[in-house]
Amino acid sequence: MFLYTICFIVKGTEVLMLNRYKAPNKGLWNGVGGKIHEGETPEECIIREVEEETGLLIEAPGFTGTVQWEFDYQFIGGMYVYIVYLEKETSYPTPVKVDEGLLDWKPIKWVLESDNYGVVSNIRYFLPDMLKGEEPAEYHCYYHSGKLSGVKKMEPLQK
Repeated sequence: MFLYTICFIVKGTEVLMLNRYKAPNKGLWNGVGGKIHEGETPEECIIREVEEETGLLIEAPGFTGTVQWEFDYQFIGGMYVYIVYLEKETSYPTPVKVDEGLLDWKPIKWVLESDNYGVVSNIRYFLPDMLKGEEPAEYHCYYHSGKLSGVKKMEPLQK
């Protein structure tokens, strides 16, 4: 079991991103999420984290896979990834400052650009498949000397 969750909240062609105030990923755009509390399921965690960080009440977020990372050949951790689709009419004005950082709607295309260094580096490798609705899969991210050196998509996860 991993310790973290992350959610990408999509509305039309945009995704709600958080520019984090704190490490890890300080100053980078990322989804919203956080650490799983003792006795909490990953789904319960992401529902709670989305409400705490955005004020949005979500039900039944879509589980889209897992992402784990290793630094210099040592497994460090991982997260459960969820996507929530909002109706285009849903009003959520941004930018808005929250305790964790700055929330703002960003074009999905911009988030996934290969030369966009303002977004957490591994997102462009796993999020496109997840947005296509592919079977939940496991992604392994490899970091060497502090930089992302590769991402490997594993077989779809068993339900």
